[in-house]
Amino acid sequence: MAEVLNYTLPEHLKARRAAQRYENTVQIVCIILAVISVVGAGLLMAPINEMRQEFQLVIDPETVAGLPPDIALLGKLGTFRALAIDWASIRAEKLKEQGKTYEALELHKTVCKLQPRFAEVWMNASWNMSYNISVSQYTPEARWQWVMNGIKLLRDEGIRYNPRSIGIYKQIAWTYWHKMGDFLDDEHRAYRRALATDMERIFGAFPLSLEEGDHLEWFEKIVNAPRDFDAFVANDIEVQQLLSDLKYLGVNADEGLLAIVARRIRPELVAQDLVVAKVENPQTSEDRAVLVLRKEQNQGAVNRLLAALRSKIVREELHLDLDLMQELTTEHYGLMDWRSPYAHALYWSHLGDKMGKGRAGLSEADKMNTARLVFYSLHGLVTRGRVVCIPNFDDVFSSYVEETADVRFIPAAHDAFLYHAEEQWKSDPNWDSERGIKGTSYFNGFVTHMHKWIELLYYEGGEKNLKLAQQYYDWLHDNNPHPDGSIQEMYTVGLDDFVMGTIKEQMMTYAQGVPIIRSFLARGLKHLSLGQFQAADRAFTRAEYCYGIWQIDTVSDPND
Repeated sequence: MAEVLNYTLPEHLKARRAAQRYENTVQIVCIILAVISVVGAGLLMAPINEMRQEFQLVIDPETVAGLPPDIALLGKLGTFRALAIDWASIRAEKLKEQGKTYEALELHKTVCKLQPRFAEVWMNASWNMSYNISVSQYTPEARWQWVMNGIKLLRDEGIRYNPRSIGIYKQIAWTYWHKMGDFLDDEHRAYRRALATDMERIFGAFPLSLEEGDHLEWFEKIVNAPRDFDAFVANDIEVQQLLSDLKYLGVNADEGLLAIVARRIRPELVAQDLVVAKVENPQTSEDRAVLVLRKEQNQGAVNRLLAALRSKIVREELHLDLDLMQELTTEHYGLMDWRSPYAHALYWSHLGDKMGKGRAGLSEADKMNTARLVFYSLHGLVTRGRVVCIPNFDDVFSSYVEETADVRFIPAAHDAFLYHAEEQWKSDPNWDSERGIKGTSYFNGFVTHMHKWIELLYYEGGEKNLKLAQQYYDWLHDNNPHPDGSIQEMYTVGLDDFVMGTIKEQMMTYAQGVPIIRSFLARGLKHLSLGQFQAADRAFTRAEYCYGIWQIDTVSDPND
């Protein structure tokens, strides 16, 4: 019988084997945890990607479908991209200083392509075009072109890559509101003439009637037109025949057709225009196209074609959302005249405020400044939102554009002030939903605007307007006291004395004085047309009184 060998493993070998078993256990546990982590990460990728797209942390493939090859190529430069950005930025500034504006424009676009997801470079390039380069030009045509270059860069390209950048929307709104709507640029009138004429060409002649139903019906023809232009043409035999006839004459379904319609086929029944527009012996292809467009049997197809074409251009070239435009009209602010720069400023500031909601890392200043542009735009519509335009489509800068007050926007402006105040300060312990938040520049600005609204409502007259003016005046009486709580003396008089007592102060600036005089004149003409001679005389007398104040100490009138 073999002898059994008894052997005891040395302690150091026992320790080594124990360590190996421990290491194996650790490795197995780590492998299991790694597998679980990889699987978990895979499951979380979808919601994480959704969050990244929602908060605009990556380029959304759907947003930038068909990314231009030059942007895709420039994005692959890696580390050298930063050097290319620095070089292009410095070179663009030097070219701008040398007056080589178009070369500077191309370099600015290159910088934007090198970092398309960095909103500030788009905004900087746009500002350079609309403000710095534009003022270096010597003609209204050149200035207008560069102001629009800045807007188009953001509107057509910047938003595509930064759809939730509130700063881009804010800057578009600011350019419309400040550069075109305000008085600080020497060519501000030229900008407004060009904008009004362009919008009249694209949208068609705006209704002469001030009735909201007429205006809304006119606008809804464009809103409700087919959105797929090619499918619309393919399914409408009459439109196909019309387009075939026009194409034979060299006229295509584009802005050229709208230009012919705008110049040659106007709905206003003005005798001189009708004589000029008459075509008895057509000499050119355009004359023949006008005859085709005027044929009685073509009118149904012409109307359908123009509505669909206007819809296409508004959506694809102006990049305006027709559904949002209708929403702003019917649910938020009222009927806007898109020939006014304030209407466009309101659209883009409202959209910026909407797109910024829920955005990660958005500064309070950006939110507040965008909100301010909403009610500043509304206030612009209040003071100069009603547009009278006699367009010259051959020379847009010779068009006649007149802007007068439109008190219909006052309730919307009032509500917008309170709405955005609540958004900003509803968590503040001093917030009061009825009185707002006192002691802030926001509240002080609100009070200043209310004074202006009361005056315009008073000047406009009418039972409804005077009732609203009294309501706002009573609110100020109760909610805008002295710091010690006592009622301010200006609110202790009647509405008549309150308005007329401050008229001298209001007449000291062009921005406020001219709308006041125009409001009295317009009111007087309205009363006169209705046979209300006493009321008309009262309005004209006040207009004359205001004009006298405007001309005090004026030897010669330098005003346009």
